[in-house]
Parts: sequence; structure tokens; C-alpha cells
Amino acid sequence: MADIPSVELIEFVRPYSNEVNLYVTSISKRLDKETAQRASTVFSRFPKLQVKLLEIFSEFGLVYEVQVIDSSDYSEASEDSSVSNVNFNCSSMYAFVKFYSRRAASRAKGRISGRRLLAGQLLKVQFAQRRKGPENVQPPLYMAKCSELANYYFGFNGWTTRIVQIDRLTDQHNCDKQGKAITAMFRCVVRLEIKGCDFYCDGSGYGGDRDVIHQEKDPTKKIQLLGYAKKLAHRHAFENAFRRVIILSLDNGKVGVEINQKDIPELGSDDLKENGIINVNYFDEEPLSDSDEEQVAELEADGAN
Repeated sequence: MADIPSVELIEFVRPYSNEVNLYVTSISKRLDKETAQRASTVFSRFPKLQVKLLEIFSEFGLVYEVQVIDSSDYSEASEDSSVSNVNFNCSSMYAFVKFYSRRAASRAKGRISGRRLLAGQLLKVQFAQRRKGPENVQPPLYMAKCSELANYYFGFNGWTTRIVQIDRLTDQHNCDKQGKAITAMFRCVVRLEIKGCDFYCDGSGYGGDRDVIHQEKDPTKKIQLLGYAKKLAHRHAFENAFRRVIILSLDNGKVGVEINQKDIPELGSDDLKENGIINVNYFDEEPLSDSDEEQVAELEADGAN
């Protein structure tokens, strides 16, 4: 395996590479036996075990997700997390722990495999081996994951977003910049600014279906659909703004920022400087506080005047 470079690039997209996806075996069922019996949904079937694994692996970097699977029920494994040439131990469970950083995943593998005990068993860790190839275009991170990743590398006070525009589209707005048909009810533009940078990123997003909303006869349901459409447009704009950002993670713990100049639909960043790399400080992660609903209300009020 090639040496990991001293500078690692991390984008705000859903990680898929085998180099960030760890396959964990030799997990005892005893830890979550009672919890599994009380669980009401598939997603909370092994909550205690997921939390424990997250606690162990988070010592080495930010974890994107932890997926725990019962080895006696291989059908639970998703295609995305499948591995080849693996002998499953039916007396235990296995898990996939996915990082954002290749450096963090490699460090976790080296320090945990055969060295860390969980419920009396030594964990075994190796890199996952996908059966299907990588996607041509990686989808952007979900809104909550964008905030989590930004807080981890930039700090809670190291970045801000604000809604700069929200438009209610009409039948006249039937094509976007790429010539694709638009049937959405709202278009939102979110501006992302990172502390210490001389540039910003604008992300745009659409939400709602005009035909569905226009056909709704119930006034209460129509208002609910409009509210949901507006939130959806904001969420997509938020995610697309972060999609432009590339984190430069250095071996010494410092981080920098670059802007992805590739063609990304509906994103504008006209004021970017050529030198888009800066050093930012590291802050501990804190809960995210959001006042976007107030921003939307203020923008709508201004538009009505």
C-alpha cells in the first residue's frame, strides 16, 4: 500500500473509497443481546454496540457512519458495504466503520486490530473490499453531516452560512443554466463563509413540485407542502455550497481550504481568489445552532415590500 501523503484532501461528499471503509470482525453478540430484543426498528437494532464502536474508532478521527450486521443474517449487508472472500463467524457480528479521512482509517486499523478488546474479544480490522466499483459522481453530504465535518475541521465558530436569496418560481422559470427543465416551486441560494478566507461559496438548490402543489385543493395541506418545499430548497442549497469546499488536512494537525473549481451545476463563486488556501484553527466540536427559519422570514418580508 502506498504511503499516505502528508497532505490529504477531504471533500464534502459521501465517502465511498475502500481506503476509508474498515471491516471489523470478531464482535461478540453478548454486548447487544438484550438491547437487540427490545429494539423496534432495523436502524436501532444494535444501538449499544454502534455507540461503543463509534467511541472506540472516533479516537482516531471523525467517523462518517457505523453499520453493525449480524453475521448469521448476511442479507442485512448493503451492496455498498459488501466484501469478498470473507469467512463469516456465525457466533459473532461484524461491522463497517467508515471515516472521512484515509489517514484516520489507516491509523485506526493499525492500533485497534488484534489489540483492542470488546466484550472479551479482540477486534479484527481490515480494509473493506467492494464488489461494485466507485460511483462516477459522489453525491454531496447531507446537511447534518456537512455541519459535523465543518465543525470538526474548522471549529464551531470557524464557518457561517446564510440565506442570500429565496425565490418562488413560476412557469416562466422552466430551465436552469444547464438547460434542464425546472418544475420546482422554490429556488434558494445559501452563502458559505469560512473564517479567515477572502472568498465565499454560493450554493443553490430547488425544492417542491409546482404541479403537485398547484393541484392540492386542501389549503392546510397546501401550506404544509409549501413549507416543506422551502426547507428542501434550503437544504439542497446548503449541501451544494459545501460541495465546493476541499479540506486540506496536514500531518501536523493544521488544516487548509481550497475551492473546487470543477463544473458543479447551479453553483456560483465569482469572487474567488486564485490563492484559496489558508490555515485555520482547530476547535472542539460543539452543537450546531441554526437560525435559518428567521432568515427565510426576513427575506420574504423584504421581498413583499
